Amino acid sequence: MDTVKEFEKRFEPEITDLLVLIKTSVNGAAGSGDMLYPSTEFIASVNMQTGEFSRKPGRLEWQIKNTKFRMGWGFNFKQYQICHIRARKNIPITLEPYMRKTLNNCYMVVEVVEKNASEPRLDALKEHVLQPVLIEDAALGTFTLDRTYSWFEGIVDWLGIKCLAYLRTDEEDGETAEKAHLYLQELYKNRKEWDEKFRDFATEQLWELANEWYDGEDEYYEDEEDEDADIIYITKEAFSGRISIESITIYSSDSLTLYYYDDDMFAGHAIEIDGNMDGTLRRADIVG
Repeated sequence: MDTVKEFEKRFEPEITDLLVLIKTSVNGAAGSGDMLYPSTEFIASVNMQTGEFSRKPGRLEWQIKNTKFRMGWGFNFKQYQICHIRARKNIPITLEPYMRKTLNNCYMVVEVVEKNASEPRLDALKEHVLQPVLIEDAALGTFTLDRTYSWFEGIVDWLGIKCLAYLRTDEEDGETAEKAHLYLQELYKNRKEWDEKFRDFATEQLWELANEWYDGEDEYYEDEEDEDADIIYITKEAFSGRISIESITIYSSDSLTLYYYDDDMFAGHAIEIDGNMDGTLRRADIVG
């Protein structure tokens, strides 16, 4: 079966007229063969046949030919537009724990009837989501909700370094981050001990790899040589001292992800560390 038919097979044949409040603009697409599959998400919808309003978030998908003459992504939805579309609902699938629930509230767009529509309930919701939502913390500063990513974003002073901090919302598409905020407060109170722990873990996991990446041109490396050992271009102490924190993301589940600058030891790749607030650190890798 070709990719076009395979894609369409995921959706019911019936076409539904919907009004949708778009969550995000279209910024890219998956690809297969000569086809592209752009997508976006919506915040809420109204079934125009029944008049039913649904606050259940969902997803829109469609397909376009990938040619050198292509302009845009086919249906170029913009954030917070209210659009009248005609679409086919997905056939329900069994979701794995890691899958987003929007995959079972997904529609294949057949036609965009109107890009700037109006409907009282969606208009009111649009007005609401355009208002800023803040977390104010006397010690940590202000965090602003970014609805696109379901997190609050702010900047904290981490031992003299300006560090981005992301607090994931308590629920997907929610407006609170009480759990993540409490975890950040706990982390921040003991930031010196946590910082040493993160650095020590990254060093143990990646120090040998940094020596393998050494290109012989970095003046910051400390050269050492032992007659009975391989050449060491950078010591563990130097590695730990060179990395610097870039961002912290904390989840309501108590897990956290940190990114450290590599100081060009890995050609500009970031160092990613995953762990939990109980002190367990699971993984340190280079990414990007």
